[in-house]
Amino acid sequence: MSEKDEILRQITEIKHHLVDKESFFPYNYNACHVWSLIAIVLTFVMIPSYESSVIFGTVVTTLLMAIGFIVEGILTKKVNESYDIDECTSRQAFVVKSFIMISLFAITFSAILAMMKLYLLIFLLWLFLISLGYFSVGFVLNIKAYERVAIFNTLSSVVLLSYGAYFNLLDSRGVFLSIVQGVVILGLAVLPALIALQQQRAEKANRTCSV
Repeated sequence: MSEKDEILRQITEIKHHLVDKESFFPYNYNACHVWSLIAIVLTFVMIPSYESSVIFGTVVTTLLMAIGFIVEGILTKKVNESYDIDECTSRQAFVVKSFIMISLFAITFSAILAMMKLYLLIFLLWLFLISLGYFSVGFVLNIKAYERVAIFNTLSSVVLLSYGAYFNLLDSRGVFLSIVQGVVILGLAVLPALIALQQQRAEKANRTCSV
């Protein structure tokens, strides 16, 4: 992108900010792709790492989440610099802090469930809690698609939990666990990544129209 295109892009975004402050939120959607990749990796490595030891599983989970937050921080700083914003905006800080608190609780509770070898419940826990964070993302970014994904994930976690409890499958390691893992990948990796791609295409189209 040339310097002229970049200037025009920033002018367009500033116009949107002045017209509708609620919809202006500097965000690099590449961060969403990073989180999708982390969600997939966690889905496959969580059980083996916890089976090795609860401490090792907790360290692996914490490390992957820390990498995600560090990468998101770098990308956020980069996009903010393009608007001459020195620090995180209040809404950026709200979203990040919300996900950090959710992640800390999920990591702690996952360790407890891992001690009881209830790995299926760990996946449902993450699916439910992270979806609460997507509600805040959908509200702050004014993107209804994120809210719909959050609703899908929360309902899926409740339905799967109820089904597993009714048929006594919460400690199973068979087909039902694979189904739960598939829903987690769909809800926390595939759907958010598709929304991010859609938003990136929309931003690119807006930049093209503004030139």
